[in-house]
Amino acid sequence: MAAFELERLSNYDDQSLINELKRVAELVSSDKLSRSDFNRLSKVHASTLHNRFGNWRKALAAAGLEDRFDDRTDMWSRDEIIGQLQAIARSTGKAYVTLNELGTQIGITQRPIRRIFGSYRAALEAAGLYQSLGGVRYTDEECFENLLTVWTALGRQPFYSDLSKPPSKVGPKAYVGRWGSWRKALQAFVERTNQDTSHEEPAEQTPEIKTYVHASPKRTSRNIPLGLRYKIFSRDCFRCVLCGQSPATSTPPIKLHVDHAIPWSRGGETVEENLRTLCEPCNLVKGARLE
Repeated sequence: MAAFELERLSNYDDQSLINELKRVAELVSSDKLSRSDFNRLSKVHASTLHNRFGNWRKALAAAGLEDRFDDRTDMWSRDEIIGQLQAIARSTGKAYVTLNELGTQIGITQRPIRRIFGSYRAALEAAGLYQSLGGVRYTDEECFENLLTVWTALGRQPFYSDLSKPPSKVGPKAYVGRWGSWRKALQAFVERTNQDTSHEEPAEQTPEIKTYVHASPKRTSRNIPLGLRYKIFSRDCFRCVLCGQSPATSTPPIKLHVDHAIPWSRGGETVEENLRTLCEPCNLVKGARLE
């Protein structure tokens, strides 16, 4: 009768890991020892060897098996790559992982990334992460739009950590890298919103919505500036004025829009008195009707 054996190693020191690598190598008949073959036969996962020795090739070299490293391909699976990206993000506390970090810490190269995901950005998105400012040059406007999206979804001023989670698509360090600190980034956002909270209007114009219905020619653009959108969302307490729903309390979160009460196509102007917050369903139902 065969002796009972532990399904996992009893020790995880360097020598025990090397001995396990050698043991598995003797069981694999092919010239190359892949991570998948190792995981199938080993009492320890290949990622443990990655973390201990730097990468799979260095682990093989430590066991005197570097000649069994397959440098023609990288046999990482989609789930393994996603898991490693998320593990690095958790350990570093960042909303993104650089390709250099992935290669240095785990040993994953661009080859399996391109083969499985098509691009590194797609791999990050699959893992629920975002590319850093060093990889994607966000404009100030993109950063402000992202901040407005998060602010609206939460119904409050975002914290630094909120930028690491959806619906944010720009990580918090991008803001620190751009403005020097999170506080300065928020201040820049406030200054930006204060610059375009309204359009210039003729002195004789009255605040009555009905005065805009047949106004001609147009005095304002159809596009609603970021600062004015923030002002309307804030005024309406980040809730739809028709159904009362808000992204912060609805499941799944609904999306808010700033709507022209009197449609711009029917004479309504882009001014605070003619703007209101609607959720996406209510806005789609309303269309260009007058209400």
